[in-house]
Amino acid sequence: IFCGLLLLALILYPISSTLSRLATLLTLALLWAWSLYLGWIRPGIRYLLLGMPVTLILVFSLPGRTIDSNELRQTYVTTLQWFEGTAYQWGGENEIGIDCSGLVRQGLIRANFLLGLKTLNSRLLRESVSLWWHDASAQMLRDEYLGQTKRLFTARSLNQVEYTQLLPGDFAVTTNGIHTLAYLGNHTWLEADPKVRKVITVPVPAQNIVWFNMPVYLM
Repeated sequence: IFCGLLLLALILYPISSTLSRLATLLTLALLWAWSLYLGWIRPGIRYLLLGMPVTLILVFSLPGRTIDSNELRQTYVTTLQWFEGTAYQWGGENEIGIDCSGLVRQGLIRANFLLGLKTLNSRLLRESVSLWWHDASAQMLRDEYLGQTKRLFTARSLNQVEYTQLLPGDFAVTTNGIHTLAYLGNHTWLEADPKVRKVITVPVPAQNIVWFNMPVYLM
């Protein structure tokens, strides 16, 4: 019961860190071991639990297939929109609280995971876990952290971007590396705004919002 409650608390706690991720993995391992101990006398439960790590090893060792980038983009935009209205929380990465870089990252983590399950593509599942493990700030995303992002071009502001050069699922980082915004398409952005204290959609032009009047890198 304690392991189950601890795991639930770790999942619900919005702020992600290396320590919390390690604690999540350790708690999962302890919960699995305790369940195996309790269910050992029942062959069905025993084989099911013993098969779990074997299945995980197989899933994450298979090469996987080529990723359909258009389908991934569509899934990514959908998962991003799930967070609209979520409260702003510095360091947060879930529906209880999320910040600007957490929004961009968590949308892609979930898009990879959901599409990986849907298409049984182990490559997408591995990418989801890698993104979850390797946390990244707005500044790190701007600087193409671990090759997870790619800088496209620079603009004087989001109000002055040439939108024919962007696709839904691209995102922007202010050149000073303090804020990120995700592009949904149709001249509309999604952002976890620390001033408004929640995730909002913003169509351009947006002359009264500071982030839309700053130099940005388009990613």
